[in-house]
Amino acid sequence: MNRPSTSTLTVLTLLVLTLLPVPMLAQAPSDSVNDRVEIQEKLLYAYAYAYDSKDCVSFSNLFTTDAVLEVGGKAVGKDAILKGCIARQKNVVGNIKTRHNMMNIVFDRLTAGRAETRAYVLLTWQKPGDQNPSVQFAATYRDVIVKSDEGRWLFKERKAIDMSSAGTADLPQ
Repeated sequence: MNRPSTSTLTVLTLLVLTLLPVPMLAQAPSDSVNDRVEIQEKLLYAYAYAYDSKDCVSFSNLFTTDAVLEVGGKAVGKDAILKGCIARQKNVVGNIKTRHNMMNIVFDRLTAGRAETRAYVLLTWQKPGDQNPSVQFAATYRDVIVKSDEGRWLFKERKAIDMSSAGTADLPQ
């Protein structure tokens, strides 16, 4: 029986791989630990730290130019998100210390260029003179995240669902 040698099979395998269309390889699923860590630390957690430190420029830079942010209202586009952050920090938050506590992050989908996540958020406020922070808001964030041409993960969509508040009519970001 004539069986192909190992070297022949290796060469054939390499030939087949070189014939695969490049887009097919580019869309291969990614389950990279590095992507997960980068998304969590440089996007999901950065969102909380930027907003809580009242840094609206850094906050808005976490979004694509055409992003949609829906949290108690809707902002479309990075510029609208920046303007909304500035207005909210000035007119609502002021000198209140906010803390966005992000937890239970789940990756529903992760490819080389796109992720879909969900995470719980518990927002606390501590007004000047208050001994303890108080819970203002609890929700689930549902996110569509894309990798930019520069290699940064950015929000394409962020929506708060299952929202509940502790009597605050004006829901926070």
